Amino acid sequence: MIDLVRAALPHRALLRQLYELYCHDFSAMTQADLGEDGYWTGDDFLDPWPDDLHIYLIRVDQQWAGFAWIAFGSYADPQSASAGFLMDEFFVLRKYRRRGVGEWAAAWLFNHYPGQWEVGEIPENAEAQRFWRTIIDRYTDGQYREVNVNNERWQGPVQIFSS
Repeated sequence: MIDLVRAALPHRALLRQLYELYCHDFSAMTQADLGEDGYWTGDDFLDPWPDDLHIYLIRVDQQWAGFAWIAFGSYADPQSASAGFLMDEFFVLRKYRRRGVGEWAAAWLFNHYPGQWEVGEIPENAEAQRFWRTIIDRYTDGQYREVNVNNERWQGPVQIFSS
């Protein structure tokens, strides 16, 4: 069984651990290095707690399996007055990938936050681009558009659609 749990301050340590794994996954693409303390993130991770994000933890059979961070804004047009929802961060542990977990969680979030959506991937992350194109194509029955963004907020492909 897959479910989403709205994260709160008591989940901060769990989120940091999951985010460390996320950063490790990205390190080959971003060339990021560990800090002197052995962490990718600083001690101030999610401090103060971000009120402008909707953070969810993904569970599979009561086991933590990932997270999703929903923000409000626009990658394609950061100055837009008609901003919508952004899939700001999304991560599923490798153990749970290709089992429908990510698609289920994404669809739940798209349904829970109806409106305009933008999902962006860094250019180096071909796996994420395939994932999101497939998921969004199925979710929207092909009714989405993709733009290549290069601005101060984002660089890379962005899928835009309504839920």
